[in-house]
Amino acid sequence: MFFSVRLFLILICLPVLAVSFPAPAAANLVDSPSKQLDKPPAKKVYRIAGEKHLPPFSYINKKGKFTGFSVELFNYISKEEGVEFQFYPMNLYEATRALKSGKIDAIMGLKYSAEQSERFQFSEPYFTMTDALVVPKEEPGEVKSLTDLRGKTIVMQEEPVAFDLLLNVRQVEFQLALNAKDGLDFLFMERADALLTNKWTADFYLEQAGEKANYRLLEHIGVPSDFAVAVRPGEKELLSLINDSLARMQANGEYQILYAQWFGLNPDGRLKEMRNWIIFLLVIIGCALIVLIFIYLWNKRLKKEVAKRTFALAQANSQLEIQQHAISEANAFKTQIIHHMYYGILTFNESLQLTSLNERAKEMLALEGKEQVQTADVLKLPLIARIIDNYETFRESKGEPQLISEEVELELKGETRFILYRLIPLYEEQGKRNGCLLTLADRSEAKMLEKKLATQEKMRALGQLVAGVAHEIRNPLTSMKTFIDLLPRKYEDPEFRQELIKYVPEALRRMNTIVESLLDYSRPKLPQKKRLEASSFIQSVTAIIEPTVKKKSVHLRLEVEPGLKLICDPDQLKQVMLNLLLNALDSMETTMKKQLIIKAGKREDRAVIKFVDTGAGMEKEDVSHIFEPFYTTKPHGVGLGLTLCYQWIKENNGDMQIETVKGKGTTFTVILPAGKKEGT
Repeated sequence: MFFSVRLFLILICLPVLAVSFPAPAAANLVDSPSKQLDKPPAKKVYRIAGEKHLPPFSYINKKGKFTGFSVELFNYISKEEGVEFQFYPMNLYEATRALKSGKIDAIMGLKYSAEQSERFQFSEPYFTMTDALVVPKEEPGEVKSLTDLRGKTIVMQEEPVAFDLLLNVRQVEFQLALNAKDGLDFLFMERADALLTNKWTADFYLEQAGEKANYRLLEHIGVPSDFAVAVRPGEKELLSLINDSLARMQANGEYQILYAQWFGLNPDGRLKEMRNWIIFLLVIIGCALIVLIFIYLWNKRLKKEVAKRTFALAQANSQLEIQQHAISEANAFKTQIIHHMYYGILTFNESLQLTSLNERAKEMLALEGKEQVQTADVLKLPLIARIIDNYETFRESKGEPQLISEEVELELKGETRFILYRLIPLYEEQGKRNGCLLTLADRSEAKMLEKKLATQEKMRALGQLVAGVAHEIRNPLTSMKTFIDLLPRKYEDPEFRQELIKYVPEALRRMNTIVESLLDYSRPKLPQKKRLEASSFIQSVTAIIEPTVKKKSVHLRLEVEPGLKLICDPDQLKQVMLNLLLNALDSMETTMKKQLIIKAGKREDRAVIKFVDTGAGMEKEDVSHIFEPFYTTKPHGVGLGLTLCYQWIKENNGDMQIETVKGKGTTFTVILPAGKKEGT
């Protein structure tokens, strides 16, 4: 009886075992005669890099041949696809650098990670593994998990997956190695307490070094990682070739044969798997009996459940009718809102056929009174025809537009109107474009108000300018008038004549300075733009004021980005920089800390120069007027220096900004167009 039961179980398991243990592969899979194809006259050649110290996946054997599971896998792909792979054994960091620079076309056996996926494209995985930990057997304090590694030194190969794993363990020190072989050497020399790598590579080198009895492997320490092929972004042809070949190998069993050739189960593993399959079949049979009993009992309750569900369905239908009514009312409410909006709204389908428009759009397009507006009635209008032409022209020349907006002027009912339109593509949930939305806004009243505000602003600025000129000129005129009034009585007085000679020319000089500065401000001068090397230009300007800086005991520091280029008028920029530097020196007259920093760098396509001082700073109310003519915080200032600087920077297509804190210092920021670096 016992023999019969064993025979029955063996007969049941035979089909399963036939699937579990594939026939052993030939010594060289890619040399099988059945796989030989007629070679084309010229094969496409791909350069493939692989880790040279990663057995049994890719390594150089004792005969000097580059071999391994990954290498044989690619040899099979080359035979099947009719291409040629040239293999380049190297360390992993060399391979990633070579792939990024284009010296190779792909890296085989690279672990997938989110960081690497931003730089490269990955194929479908052809192997999945979990890192193991190699530790000495005689290590004090048994290591069973990652938390036991606190206070220890771990040697590992530099890769994002391993870093992410060990960064979650506190108080762990890292020792980086070029590869697993070098990592084991660190372990043998007791320069590390453990090695993190895959179990196959560790087992290979431990056995090769005769140290297998002195070390033990802790498997399944990390999370599973996918081994895949990495290519440069855009290399779709090679990526598709590899993915298709891997899929075919999985389907026809060639992958399983190659896997068994390099990672075949040992006899103990086969017996264990056979026992597991027998247990699995017995569990399936028991579950089937339970399911049959359950089905029988379930059928008895089915009629009662059907009646209950029918009643629930009737209630659901009633709720559905209520919801449909609510949706209908909501749609009517939305329709009323759309028809009474200030903006005109039109929608078109993919064929540019009119699908809807609101009452405001009819009013703006002079279509009021028409119950049914046809597409032809709308498309023949000059404004709509112009918008559609712009949309189609943009789509043909630049691809799919995201937004088209323009303000147009047109005659409508005998009046000049300014219409701002926005044309926006509409998409379905799946991302497919199904039409476009056109909104119309009448900006005629806004335009009129803008003109009035502009006129008022000009008059305010003119009044402020006249008041400033009058104030600045009145002071020296008052001084001169005083001397002229005293001239008849005190002309013979030598002391009076000395005072006259001293103060009257000074007053005239100040008046002349005010007039010249005013002329520079009011008379536009086209900048003579050049391409400047920022570092040398800034150093040449600072050299001019270096004696003043040393005299005032100010510490000057330059932080200029190498290779930064500026596009501007050098004379105007020099005057701007000198003005800002002198203002900064004046502001630090009474401060204890005297430090002036010039920072220059690139932000997108703009060059940014910052002048940071530790001076007295300014009040908030002063900042809003700092660039206005004749506004100054200095006792003897004219108030046109920063105004001219601001005007010159604007003429060079730039901008000037200010940040200040009272008592802590001021930062002036000059933004200018940046030139490209040499060779780019």
